[in-house]
Amino acid sequence: MRQCCDNDPAASGGPMSVPASSANAAETDGLDLAEWPGAARTSRTVTVTPQDIARFAVAIGATDDVHFDAAAARARGHADVVAPDLYYVALRTGVFHLVPQHELHDEGTPLRDIPPISFRQAMAGETTAELYRPFVAGDVVTCTRHAESVVRKEGRSGTLTFVRFEYRYADAADEPYVVEHFTRIFR
Repeated sequence: MRQCCDNDPAASGGPMSVPASSANAAETDGLDLAEWPGAARTSRTVTVTPQDIARFAVAIGATDDVHFDAAAARARGHADVVAPDLYYVALRTGVFHLVPQHELHDEGTPLRDIPPISFRQAMAGETTAELYRPFVAGDVVTCTRHAESVVRKEGRSGTLTFVRFEYRYADAADEPYVVEHFTRIFR
């Protein structure tokens, strides 16, 4: 497993750190997650295609032949073309974030990702990912999302609400490819 993409400016435990809580917790910091439909575990299954891998590789400037040529990938021990490490972002976007405009808040967040709170602005917080193995063309991946925790803190500009989501990408045996934690901050 490799760590990837920790972009938390306060990773040293500063005011942005969000403690993990049990995924089964019924209530977090006064907000009943059981009554918020967006907190529920949601899963969708997709098949990784060579075309999707190639499209993503081109989009991010990845030029290694293993992303485009099955023979090159097999020569390096893979069953088919291999996706770049950050391919899970394309899966998350395609599976969970491409929604009709009427399902978006004015600032662009899918409505189901917003807890039942009042806020003026939403921002991205910490994102971490544990990479277990690469995605290969033909893989059937179950993408699962749920809200793990909600933490409220007082900041200089008022109350901040931190919602930590887990995105898990796994095969039919529930063996992970990637486990991602993403925090959305509302104020």
